[in-house]
Amino acid sequence: MPRTSVPRRDRTFSIAVATLLAASAVLSGGSAAQATPGLNVGTHTVSANVYVHASDTPIGLNAYVTNPAAPPLGYPSSPVVGNATLEVQPDGTELLTVPLVNTTFGVLSFPAASAEGAVSVVETGTTAWKTASGGPKTRISTVTFDVTDFAGGAAVATFSPSQEYANFFLYRGVKQWDLNLVWDTTTAR
Repeated sequence: MPRTSVPRRDRTFSIAVATLLAASAVLSGGSAAQATPGLNVGTHTVSANVYVHASDTPIGLNAYVTNPAAPPLGYPSSPVVGNATLEVQPDGTELLTVPLVNTTFGVLSFPAASAEGAVSVVETGTTAWKTASGGPKTRISTVTFDVTDFAGGAAVATFSPSQEYANFFLYRGVKQWDLNLVWDTTTAR
């Protein structure tokens, strides 16, 4: 079979294109995987909030354990922005790490997965906590969720039952309140 010769200029162009494609794969984390549309492999700052629904709280409003406000001077009744980290891995796995900063409603435990099964708890971190006499000495301060199969946006992942400690003198004690996770993919940066 006769061998066809490719002009040198065309070979140089082909090598240059292949080099550029390889370099872009390395810069984007080594993979073209994108589980959430528009998010490349790597670490992104996003808005994610964990809250106790208003029907369970003594303040009659959603109580965001991602919001540091504390009664009686303030209420953790609003979500926070740009507080969490989303790690998109090369295989498409999405890990969302959320700091739980409220010291009035301390999270003590999460179930292993959300009630609908779309989100699982991968890891929790704890911190020392000063409460009233007889209260817990630690609380969960960060939680990492696997949100690969969770749409985010308007969707809510509910963790039931969860356990919290209300460190507020009018409502002090261990509570079994559901915790809800919401996260906004449009805030990623």
